[in-house]
Order: sequence, then C-alpha cells, then structure tokens
Amino acid sequence: MKVFIARLIQWRVLRYLISGGSAVVTNLTLLFVLVHFFHVWYLLASVIAFTVSMYVSFMMQKFFTFNDYSKEKMGRQSILYFGFQVFNLCLNTLFMYMGVDLFHIPYLLSQILIAAAMAFYSFLIFKHLVFTPDIIYTENL
Repeated sequence: MKVFIARLIQWRVLRYLISGGSAVVTNLTLLFVLVHFFHVWYLLASVIAFTVSMYVSFMMQKFFTFNDYSKEKMGRQSILYFGFQVFNLCLNTLFMYMGVDLFHIPYLLSQILIAAAMAFYSFLIFKHLVFTPDIIYTENL
C-alpha cells in the first residue's frame, strides 16, 4: 500500500489536485465563515477568501506539485503567479456576480463551479510559464 501511495504522489496531476483542493477548501471555508458568521457581503468575502487561498496555493504548487525548492527563482515566480492570480481574481469576481445575481446560483455552488473551471487552465499556465524547470535541472533528470 505504501508503494501505491508513493507512486500516486509522484503523479503531478494528483499533486496539483491535492494542492488545489487545499486552496479550494481554504477559499470555501473562509467564504462561508465570512458570509455566515461575520455577515460580510458575499463579493467582498469572495475577494478576501480568494486572496488567502492564493497564498496557500502558491506555496503548495511551488513546493509540493512542482517540487521546486529554489529560492532564487521565487521572486520571479511569485510575480508571475500573483499577476496571473489577479487576473483570476477579476474573473472569479465577475463570474461570482454573474452566477449569484444574474443566474441565481447559490454562492458556494457558484464558487465551486468557477474553481473547477479555473483549475484546468491554471495547471497549464503554472506548468509551462510559472514553475518551469531550469535547463540544467531538466538535463540532469
């Protein structure tokens, strides 16, 4: 069983799903707490929750999904990552508004649907643009 789990963890897409799942759980939990317990307007709560989950996602993607432990690339990667996430935040807010106010979808369901769509194209961006391995690293594999 340990060998099976070790092989599953080696599969990058699964690690991406675990990392993204951690960020989504952070996002949804914080969104729920802010709206239901602190009565924060759902769009503001969505922005706050998305921002916090973005930090969780960056750390998990860098170190767990893409096994990138370099410190010297972290500045460039964080700029690319957070720049891309600002774009995602704008899309997320727009789609939350559309889902909740225009299509009357419950806000948590709307957020789940948006997160699933964003996860697909974000993996490709992270893999090919943000956490790209160095040529030297690739040649040594």
